[in-house]
Amino acid sequence: MGFELSLTSFVKAQKKLYDEGIDNVRLVMVDGRFGLRELFRDSSVRKVFVNFPCPWSKKGHENRRVTAGDFVQSLASVLEMDGEFELATDDRKYALEVHELLSQGGFFDVKPVEINPDRKIKTRYERKWIEEGRTIHLVKARKIKDTSVQRLTWEESAVHVKIENLNEGKMPSLKGKVYKGRNDRVFVVKEVFKDFDGESYYMKLISSDKGFDQHYNLILERKRDFWVLKIDNTCQPYRTPAVKWSLYKIKEELSI
Repeated sequence: MGFELSLTSFVKAQKKLYDEGIDNVRLVMVDGRFGLRELFRDSSVRKVFVNFPCPWSKKGHENRRVTAGDFVQSLASVLEMDGEFELATDDRKYALEVHELLSQGGFFDVKPVEINPDRKIKTRYERKWIEEGRTIHLVKARKIKDTSVQRLTWEESAVHVKIENLNEGKMPSLKGKVYKGRNDRVFVVKEVFKDFDGESYYMKLISSDKGFDQHYNLILERKRDFWVLKIDNTCQPYRTPAVKWSLYKIKEELSI
């Protein structure tokens, strides 16, 4: 299973898999940190590869690194005992930082950083950079201690809420509002639209759970004597705490 955020790279990879007749690979277009934590059970993965991630070297960009946040705990959680991890990079400073990070907590036996390793499978850019004379650094670690990590999406998911006493006059005031909750939950209502028939509203939102951002839509529909607020099924977000909270918080805001 591979994680990728670039749609262009995603499509290219799918085409290569099809051309080569490879049918045992699945690609997921999501942040690898989120996918690693949320899509695998404890002790269910044999090996994890990270190939040339952006090091995000500026101080203010540290939280964007693939190894930021709870990455090490997620890795130690999903890998089986003696499972392996490899990270390849052409940035020596980043390689040393990852080596130090993995050495903390006692979850991994971390090997010395390898220089210009002879890897059996190399990425296209890796081959290009080797031809250009760049130095490749490889960080390798083996899991030696079990742990577990909290998943954000494994609890029961809410897809709609019922609003019995709606104050429609509050709808325009939602636009642009930012809501901040506990545990780094945040969402903002970007747009609010009213349908021509006056029986429904459409809202565009952005949520963030500890830096994992999602764009999604909510629909508010009038029923006989109540309203229903639900996630638009044309853009299925992961049911993270911030997404679920947005339903209940907007219900609270609009209730008389």
